[in-house]
Amino acid sequence: MDLASFSRPHITRGFLIVGLALFAILVWKIGPALIGAVIWRVGWAFPLVVMPQILVALFETLGWWFAFPDPHPPIAYRKLLEFTVGAKAIQMITPSIAQAGELLRIHLLRSAGVSADVGTASVVAAKTTIMIAELLFIALGLAVAPTLLTHEKSLSISVGIGLFLMSLLIVGILLWQRVGLFAPAIWLSRRLKVLTAFLDRHKDVLVSTDAILKRYLNEGRRFVLSCAVNFLGWLASVIEVWLFLSILGLSHDMVTALLVQVWLNIVVRLTGFVPGNLGTQEAGAVMIFSILGFAPESAIAFAVLRRVRQLVWTAAGLGILTQASRTSRSKVAVSE
Repeated sequence: MDLASFSRPHITRGFLIVGLALFAILVWKIGPALIGAVIWRVGWAFPLVVMPQILVALFETLGWWFAFPDPHPPIAYRKLLEFTVGAKAIQMITPSIAQAGELLRIHLLRSAGVSADVGTASVVAAKTTIMIAELLFIALGLAVAPTLLTHEKSLSISVGIGLFLMSLLIVGILLWQRVGLFAPAIWLSRRLKVLTAFLDRHKDVLVSTDAILKRYLNEGRRFVLSCAVNFLGWLASVIEVWLFLSILGLSHDMVTALLVQVWLNIVVRLTGFVPGNLGTQEAGAVMIFSILGFAPESAIAFAVLRRVRQLVWTAAGLGILTQASRTSRSKVAVSE
């Protein structure tokens, strides 16, 4: 097989296989019986595993709602909630670095009748504000427990570098949007004579999207509200961790739950090339649990509960997408 035929799907499948292997090794080394015994403690509380994510989805959707420049977005909040759950499902089964969920959001908005420029601007703005909120969330987690990093020098340096790079990325994205998200591509295309036909065909939409983003950032109020609501969404994710730790009999401490969620966020960002962060998320859980003094079997049991929640919500999201596809096809058939 030559390099040309070694396409992105092959690379993705390779990372997936590596992730599965890592997960299997962790389970084998720690012991399936020990892990099963910890999970068995959940008992009657098992159905509660999927509940906290409802709050997270509500906040994330509201953050997207405030990412529309108009105080009266051209789509109902309930519809946005469905699109959020559907996009998260795709995000769970693809490498997060590919941003497939964000592209799907744009497509779903178009299918719902939202203009391409408004829809694209809202998705870009929502992605920006959720990244800002996540950065603040991680900083909060490190601020409330600085002793954790004091004892782990290498961890402290790694996290510090990561926060610095993430901050630079966000500042760069904001500056890029102020200059014009697509303006540099249009300018470069004309100079290099590359993709000129495509960009000329979509120039009006791209220019309009840039104008909407600039107005949105200049207005400021809805941008701040979107950041604030997304920050509440990250805080809501701590409730899920707290619940999992509680039903596993590990901790009732919200600070501990905050630390676990912050660390897992960092792991997810660093391993976004692995579909669903399979294996890497479990390894990250084992690492942070060991630092906090919890047994490795508890870490894998915790990770299994998160996977169960992900499976349930992914199934719900795929169901929503299937229904949306059927509705779209029905409208096309009627129009014909």
